[in-house]
Amino acid sequence: MPTTDRSQAIAEKVREVAGSIVEMIDENRLADIPDEALGKLFASVITAYAAKVQDGNTPPPFAGNIGVTDVDVKICAIAIIEAVGLNVFELGLWQAWSGLGKRQPDADTRRSRA
Repeated sequence: MPTTDRSQAIAEKVREVAGSIVEMIDENRLADIPDEALGKLFASVITAYAAKVQDGNTPPPFAGNIGVTDVDVKICAIAIIEAVGLNVFELGLWQAWSGLGKRQPDADTRRSRA
């Protein structure tokens, strides 16, 4: 399968899974989302995002306005940090030293501030 076809296939699968998850949340059917499947999905997304960042591409973490709240981010960040035994201080220090994952304002934002 050529890269373009694979990219399109992944995008379609993501739309399908994301749509199903949103429906289950809206319908208060969280028990229908298997914990193991959610964990595998979460891990694969984190791994893919980190790989892109390390490759020099820091994409937006969220596509458009998909309703992720600051509380959602806090809950997930704490779960991730605890799962790997990381200290919040270590995270801040690593980010300051490496700069990886830090998003730069896009050119339009920089120009509008000038």
